[in-house]
This record gives sequence, C-alpha cells and structure tokens, in this order.
Amino acid sequence: MSRLLPADPSPGVASSTAPPVGTAPPAHRFRPEVQGLRTVAVLLVAVYHVWIGGVSGGVDVFLFISAFLMTLSFVRRIESGSGPQLGRYWARTFSRLLPPVVVTVLGTLVAVRMLFPPDRWYAAIEEAAATVLYSQNWVLAFNAVDYYAADTSRASPFQHFWSLSVQGQVFLLWPLLLALCGLLARRTGWSVARVATGVFGAVFLASFAFSVVATRNEQAFAYFDTRARLWEFALGSLLALAVLRGVTLPGALRLLLGWTGLVAIAVCGLVLDVQGSFPGWVALWPLTGAALVILAGHTGDPRGADALLSRRPLLVLGEASYAVYLVHWPVLVTYLVVTDRAKATLLHGLLILLGSIALGVLVHRLVERPLRPRRGPRASLHQFGIVLLCVALVLVPVAGARAVLDRQAQEASERAAVENPGAAVLTGDLSWERDPDVPTIPNPLVREGQWAELPESCDAATEEWFDGYKVACSTLPVDPDAEVDAMVIGNSHAEQWLPGIEAVAQDRGWNLRSIVRGACRYQPVETTDNTECQELIRLTDRYIEEQGIDVVFTTSTVTADEGPGEQIAPGFEQVLEDLGSRGITVVGIRDNPRFPFNMVTCIDQHGPDAERCNPPRAQKLAPQNPAEALTARHENFVSIDMSDWICPDGTCPSRIGNRWVYMDDNHMPRDYVVTMVPAFTEQFDRRARQLPSG
Repeated sequence: MSRLLPADPSPGVASSTAPPVGTAPPAHRFRPEVQGLRTVAVLLVAVYHVWIGGVSGGVDVFLFISAFLMTLSFVRRIESGSGPQLGRYWARTFSRLLPPVVVTVLGTLVAVRMLFPPDRWYAAIEEAAATVLYSQNWVLAFNAVDYYAADTSRASPFQHFWSLSVQGQVFLLWPLLLALCGLLARRTGWSVARVATGVFGAVFLASFAFSVVATRNEQAFAYFDTRARLWEFALGSLLALAVLRGVTLPGALRLLLGWTGLVAIAVCGLVLDVQGSFPGWVALWPLTGAALVILAGHTGDPRGADALLSRRPLLVLGEASYAVYLVHWPVLVTYLVVTDRAKATLLHGLLILLGSIALGVLVHRLVERPLRPRRGPRASLHQFGIVLLCVALVLVPVAGARAVLDRQAQEASERAAVENPGAAVLTGDLSWERDPDVPTIPNPLVREGQWAELPESCDAATEEWFDGYKVACSTLPVDPDAEVDAMVIGNSHAEQWLPGIEAVAQDRGWNLRSIVRGACRYQPVETTDNTECQELIRLTDRYIEEQGIDVVFTTSTVTADEGPGEQIAPGFEQVLEDLGSRGITVVGIRDNPRFPFNMVTCIDQHGPDAERCNPPRAQKLAPQNPAEALTARHENFVSIDMSDWICPDGTCPSRIGNRWVYMDDNHMPRDYVVTMVPAFTEQFDRRARQLPSG
C-alpha cells in the first residue's frame, strides 16, 4: 500500500503536546507534521492515478515514513530493556492492517464479478489471494506488469496492493533485524542505535546499488521487487536513528528545510522524468523531501510547512489515509471499465477522488477504528485470531471460485472436439452449426496453458546460455541422428505458432528448440532501440552459429493495432541475407492482426456480432502478404501465410468454430492455433519441398 500503518497511539507515535519551539520533537511525541505528510502523500498518489498517470513519489514517502516510525518505536523499546516482543508486534500490526484490506478485497471482488468482463475474473481471484498473503508485488513482477501503462482500465483492480505486500514483507524482516541489533548491542557493549546504524547502513548500500542496476536493466520487474525497495525503508530507519541522537537546528534553517522538503515532494513527478526511473536513484528526490520535513519538525512558526501540515483537515484525513489508499484504485479502475475509458475526465476524476475519500473515511470509522487491537493479557491471542479470520475470509471464497472456474473449463475442454472445432470449420469438410448454448473456448476466465510451448524444457547448457534474458526456452526431445536442427526465435508472435512448427518438425524428424521473448522480434540490432533485445539478438546469433542451426522459424511481417499498416518486419531482408550467407533456411510466418482493444472483452461488451469485434480484413491486413515478394530474391526463404485461417471471408472475427481467435488484443490462444495445425503443415509441405525431410 503506501501508508504503512493506520494511526495508532502506540509507543513512538503517541499523542502528546507539541515540543517547545526551536527544538526537534522527541521520538516519543506525536508528530503532526508526519501525519499531515501522509495526507499529502496519499493525495499525490490518488491525483496521479486519476488524472496524470505515472509515479508521484507518494508511495515512496509512505514506505520511508513507515520505517522511520517503526525504528523509533523498536529502538526505544529495546533500549528500555523491554525487549523486541516480536510475536506481540506481528499480531498487533497485522490485526490492524488486514481488516480494512479484507473489506476492500471482498468489495472489489463483488464489483469485478458484477461489472468486469469475464476474461478478468480469473486473474482477479488469483490476485485477491496474493493480496492477503502479501505477495502481490511478486505476482505483478513476474507477470511483467507495466506500472506506467497509459490505459489504466486494463490494470488489475488489485495492482496498488503491491506496496502493501512490500510493507508486509518488511514488517516481518525489520523487527528481526532490530532484534538482532539488540542482541549484538548486548554482546559488544555498543548502543543499540550504533549497531542499528551499521546494519541499516549496510542494507541501504546493498539495496540501493541493486535498485540502480535492476532499474536500468529491467525496470518493470524492479519496480515491484522488494529487494530494490529495501533501501527506502533503510533510509527511513537511518533518519530515525539520527533523530534519536537528538537534532537541534536553528529556527530559520528549519523553516527553509520544511518548505524545501514539502515542495520537493509535491513537484517530484512534474519536474523529473520518472518514466522508467523508479525505484532507482531518482527515488532519492521524494525521500529527501520527506526527510527534510521530518528534520524540520515542529517550528511553532505559522510560516512553517509544519503549520500547514498540522491543520486539522490534513490530520483527520491522515488518520484515514490507509483506507483512502486502499479504496481509491479499485474505484478508479471500476469506473474506467464501466465507462470504457482509458482515463478519467476532469469532472469524473474529481468525483472519484471525493468518493474515494468518503468511502475511505467510512472504512476507517466502521472497520479500522472499531477493530483496533486492545491491550490486555490475552490481546496477542485475540489479534492472531483476527489475522487468521481475515485471511480465511478471502482465501476460502477465492478457492471455491477457482474450483468452479476450473471445473467449467474442464467440462468445456472435454466437449471441444465436437462442439468447438475452431479452424476446422473453414475446410468445408465439416458439417457444423454453432449451438448458442455451447460456450466458446478457451474459457476467458482461465488463461493458463494458452501460451504455446514445446513439450520439454531446454537442457541446462541452453538455459545457462540465455540466463538472465527471461526467454521462454523449450524443445522437442533431442534426436542425435536428426539431419536438421531447427529453431524458433523472435517474439510472442513467433511463439504462438509453436503447435504448427512442432508438427512440421515431428513429421520430418527434425530437432527443434524454441528461444523466444515477448516484444523482442528477431531483427538486425541496429533496427531496434531496445538495448535488452539488442543483447538478446547478439546472443541468439552466436548461439545459431555455434549450434549449427539449419532452419530458423520467425515472423516476416508486422501489423499495426490501428489501421492496416502491415509491412515487412524491420530488417527482415537483411536477416535473410545474413542467415542465407551461412546456409540457413528462414521460414517467415506472416503476422496476425492486432487491435486497439481486447477482442474477448469486445464481445462481452458489444455482443458477438458487433462490427467492432469483427472488423473487415482490409482494415487489418495488406491485400497481399508483403513478404511474398522476397521469395524471388532469396532462395533460403520459405513464406508461410495463414491469414485465410484467421481472417476468412473478408473479416477478422473474434471467434471461429466456437473458439476465440484471440485471448487479448493481439495474441492467439493455443486452443485456436492447434486447430490450424493441419493447414499449417500442408502449406509448409507445399512451399518447402526443397528442405530435408530427415
């Protein structure tokens, strides 16, 4: 989430009177400027989500504040001799965090079931489970979610829980580190603060270095990676340790620091090019701003930034900021799905913001505040019971929904041969009429297994060769006597043809391996600006040379989501020349159409016969395969064109033979591709008679 903990009068943040003017507030006193800073952070996050998009730095401020307050509390407790009391802390913390989370998750699931298209139900129940298990950030990281995506309507309504997951993981780790600091302090005779400074300084340096490198190399993954975020928490802890030593600054300097920090936080996303930069070194900007505000503390001067941050409306909203953060994103995404918009209008965005604040305040007052942990001899046992109940309230219905969806998918799969012939209906040999009571497959709720792959994983040597490049690596069983070694390379549009390519290789007795990565088309390195793809292409070229590959399968054209725009893939003719000079045959497969919308969602929203979901072929593909002209100039080129099986009769439909042709806006599911295999192999045999048969 963003704001670590709901407001709580526990040690370290206890309510008290303000400190005397001209002194920094002691660690145990209430810090109204920190509470107000939480309000600023949550409003920045919501405003950027609703209208601007991208990163505001507000989440980073929340992470920083949470570590600051936690470290103050723990170090003071350990120094007083009461011990870290880990079990009590974890029970108290998660029993406070989880109830508003569960209410938000269950409410969001209801909204998804009633208002979202069916193709998003399955992902929603999976992410709901990840949310209460504090693993949502890893789900998003391994799914390569783009946090900067322009179309928020396609985002998960649970996406914002990534930061809550990171915080939950740190809430488990940080107390252990602080307890270790207390143990080392007793063993060495040093103060806890001194030991903790060394420990968190080391965490800061290691995580910061990792974050900078990871953000540069693979920002989409690093954004959600806990390891790349630990330095933000460590910096908050280091500030807390500095405050514990006592900081006394001149009043004029504190006025300057407070306003400098607050302005820096407010303008971070406006003056910095944050696109693809977080959580690397750029995140130092908002964190430094937060540190300056905290160091300025209570000035007692009406001109100070703390005077603004301490105003009652900001303090009241700061108390409910946790709940406001939880609800604002599901409200926004639901609005965008219902209205079929990519962004909110100015007026609607204002209503979303005000509605989220009102709803968040209700959740705070009706759920968060009444269930605040009580103190007493059996308090911890009661709090652990709340934690278990909260987790069960989500996991039990989620498991039940998953079982129902899986059963429906299995039943549809068992009937598929008769009721869902797919491309087989285009041969004219099959007498078939669509039964409106038979569901179209694959079940849009279940995407697992729809990405094609070969039956075996690549050997250890091949995996090691491409280690670090996140390729999908699979192979047919290796035959040492095979005459031909073939390879599928390129992006996901090459990968989706694996069922047909696999059939070709098996018929001819070839060895076949697949090394593909989404968004990395195989092309000359100078024709792409993606540095990761450039390195992968160079590595693939060396692999082809060393392994003695004879035949390469890839895509020969590229289509556009708006308008026809089909053309020969960038640098494809140079690929033919380079591989041809090495005696390698290239099988180029014509690209399939792309759309500016999800085809499954289109049918759900507009109906299966809507023109929008069944655009004319002339709008998506060139009249003739652009790559066909290259066959006369390159003897090593075999051109495959399956467009008649994707866009028959002058139309590019979303379903054929009761099977979805697309599982999103540009990829075909395996369940449809397998029905094209006979046509694919027939065309290949006809066009590639000169190739060895094994």
